[in-house]
Amino acid sequence: MPVAGMTSNTVPWELLRAAGYFPVMLNPSGEPTPVADRFMEDGVFSARIRGIFDGITSGAWPFLKMVVIPRTSEQEHKCFLYLREMGRQGLSKGLPELYLYNLLHTRSAEAEQYGLERTREFSTYLQADDLATAIEESNRACRAIRKLLAFREGAEPRLSGTEALALIGAVYFMDRAEYAQLADEAAADFSRHTPLRGPRVLIKGSPLHHTGLHRAIESHGAVVIAEDDWWGSRALTQEIAEHDDLVRAIFRAYYREAPSPREASNEWFLARSATVDGVVFYLPQEDDVLGWDYPGLREALDQRGTPSLLLREDAANDLSSECHQRIAEFVRKLDT
Repeated sequence: MPVAGMTSNTVPWELLRAAGYFPVMLNPSGEPTPVADRFMEDGVFSARIRGIFDGITSGAWPFLKMVVIPRTSEQEHKCFLYLREMGRQGLSKGLPELYLYNLLHTRSAEAEQYGLERTREFSTYLQADDLATAIEESNRACRAIRKLLAFREGAEPRLSGTEALALIGAVYFMDRAEYAQLADEAAADFSRHTPLRGPRVLIKGSPLHHTGLHRAIESHGAVVIAEDDWWGSRALTQEIAEHDDLVRAIFRAYYREAPSPREASNEWFLARSATVDGVVFYLPQEDDVLGWDYPGLREALDQRGTPSLLLREDAANDLSSECHQRIAEFVRKLDT
């Protein structure tokens, strides 16, 4: 089965699956990126995007038949352009087929119609012909994730944030039918776990493709019960409607429901933050999106009386002792 790489959650997994691909999220391991260091400017791309560029151009991922990049973040769009230029100039041999899924998250009738047309165009390009089966497989995984999320909600969570992020994020790397079965088994196991104690924390910030921040927070006695992030609480939480126009149904799920850097509304965050003891804002130095929203979101929490903490270090690496001290002090205040 040919493998198709995706750079984020706004690529329609169902279209790739229906076309006979094995879709997999590209998630570099944090190793050195010599090719990216040579061709990509400092301070423009996140470490994850640099790792993806390096993995594709260095030949480290020869299993990739195709790579689909959405236009829902500026970094991804620029990564696509850089990859195309590498191919045009012959600077990288054996590049996989590249496709830009031009999905805009601007909320307007024109943008929605444009996105639907691009989705139909993508489906035709792929020759996706078994949409119903792919949608059902994806929906089964969605239902399984909701079962896992249920063990994080309420006053007595039984699933830690560190465990939850790993279990939920696995959906981006697996056969989703197999994932649904294994996640259901995990949910049955967690139903027998003793409730976790500690202040209940929500994370808001840069995408968390690792468990470093969760582990750091929970090492000081808190429980991360949610994250406003497509790697965690907001992964596949909305099933795709199965009606006559399946391409339209897929498009609407990604356009209206999937979180992205261009998502204009903070409705989910404001509603969820009302149910927790505190919020951790995660804005590492590479962040170039949420920093614009942070002052307004912090003010909304202050007016409500919800404590918050801002962290600027990269949690993919070991956090400093000073950062750990700030987390510990924050958790102690929440616990009083």
